Amino acid sequence: MISIDTPAEVVGDVVLPSTADVSFPDPRTVALACLGVYLVASGFTMVISHPWLAVAHAAGVVVAVWALLDRRPVARTVGDFLPLFVAPMLYGEVPLLIGALGSSYHDVRVQSWELAIFGQHPSRVLATFMPNPAWSELLHMGYLAYYPAIFVPPLLLYARGERRGYAQTVLALTVAYLACWVIFAVAPVEGPRYLWTPNAPDGPIRRLTLALLAAGSSRGAAFPSSHMAISVVQTVLAFRWQPKMGAILALVAVLVGLGAVYGGFHYGVDIIAGAVLGVGVGLAVVKAGPPVASQPSG
Repeated sequence: MISIDTPAEVVGDVVLPSTADVSFPDPRTVALACLGVYLVASGFTMVISHPWLAVAHAAGVVVAVWALLDRRPVARTVGDFLPLFVAPMLYGEVPLLIGALGSSYHDVRVQSWELAIFGQHPSRVLATFMPNPAWSELLHMGYLAYYPAIFVPPLLLYARGERRGYAQTVLALTVAYLACWVIFAVAPVEGPRYLWTPNAPDGPIRRLTLALLAAGSSRGAAFPSSHMAISVVQTVLAFRWQPKMGAILALVAVLVGLGAVYGGFHYGVDIIAGAVLGVGVGLAVVKAGPPVASQPSG
């Protein structure tokens, strides 16, 4: 917790305390706590259907608690990096959670929202309006930029010694990730990639994108778009702590959203929902943090 000291103040015959204890939650602690709660809940859900995975979750909880309670440098370091690297890995188990809960897919509902907003399905028509292979490759490359965008901005903060900015960024990422995973588990959406064949032009970057998705995507994890949520939350936190990086990430977020729809990986509504989630989480984390005395790094 962080407190701010203020001078004593006399009001009438009453002397106010010389220290006004204005406390802010430690973002590192909150991130580890959020991760631990999610690991407990999701592990308990899978204890019958996937017991070994439940055991792995229990081990993750033990590590998170150790990192919270142990003040030695190695525990501090593990706690700093655990949410950043574990949260994205939980994406792969989303279909197992969906199966354990017996959740049904909600594509019809999301498609109806999309038709109400756009009057058509952008993932079916955007590539038709922009059939140029160069555009296709650019947008698919932008979509792939999501992956380095997860790690590069916070690790740069860490390398510069901006521990407060790093912790806030990791907290925002963790909350956005876990919010997406919960929504995926209870109300999964397959996405257009599983329901119709996209007509985006072929090219080496598109083929690479399809290969990566075939190897590591999770069925049912379309709404909201976690790619968009993470790209946007990174942008918000980067503008807070490293504005030049924020400008780059804003462009990446636009390309991620366009590329996801153009390639037929997400409904347009998925992107809107992911952006709203990212902005909400990012602004909430920034607002909850203490004021910064020094200027953010560039």
